Amino acid sequence: MSYVPSATRWGLSSANRRALLIHGLDCSPHTWERVAQPLAQAGYFVVAPTLLGHGFRTGTDFRLTTLAEDLQPFLAETDYDVVIGHSMGAAITTILLSSLPRSRPISVILVDPSLEFTPEFIEEKKVEWPNTVANVKSVEAYMAEYPTWTRADAITRVFGLQACTSPDVVREILGQNSSWSFGHLLLDVPNNVVVTALVSTPEVLDHIPSHPRIRTVFLPGLSHWIQHEAPEKIVDTVLESATDAPNMPSS
Repeated sequence: MSYVPSATRWGLSSANRRALLIHGLDCSPHTWERVAQPLAQAGYFVVAPTLLGHGFRTGTDFRLTTLAEDLQPFLAETDYDVVIGHSMGAAITTILLSSLPRSRPISVILVDPSLEFTPEFIEEKKVEWPNTVANVKSVEAYMAEYPTWTRADAITRVFGLQACTSPDVVREILGQNSSWSFGHLLLDVPNNVVVTALVSTPEVLDHIPSHPRIRTVFLPGLSHWIQHEAPEKIVDTVLESATDAPNMPSS
């Protein structure tokens, strides 16, 4: 039996529909709690893997292609109706597009995707983001900073930071992916896949190419943490995709 990385699961494994949820940088599978619970209630078996360098998982190769390769066992063990990625997890999702099965309709949802970083941006964040892991703020501090978050949202954010292997992991992820450019992978969306990008900032819109099987939804007034501030937007997109699957456009 092949090795399958650790993951958090919701719902019944016998469910007819399946969803794969991929978290972002210095987060954990639990960031999806308020998305996964409603999906499980709607009849989905939900799987959220723990990325390398996160959730106490160690490693040395943190190229996003390697993080995507690490998730291949999940794609090998079953077929998914929907794949959702947030932030860096959305970039990893674009890498996985070519690995998705061609035998069934699949909905891919990119939640505020981090698809394009300039070298200057990466150098700046190599200082700022590791510090977030080194000096984790309290649950109360996050609730004060993000008034619309629930306490559970803040707890999962703090847990993700505390379970990140070390600040060096964040620094290495940025350093090993200095050519951070993944938007071009969306030019080759498979014929059986429809992509929806949920975007909170206009700048991200420029990173998503025009394509007949890509739909972009701008959500003004939200921060990068759409899964905490408007989880229903993600859930509704999943449920709508299940209804629209028979009408999926073809090339």
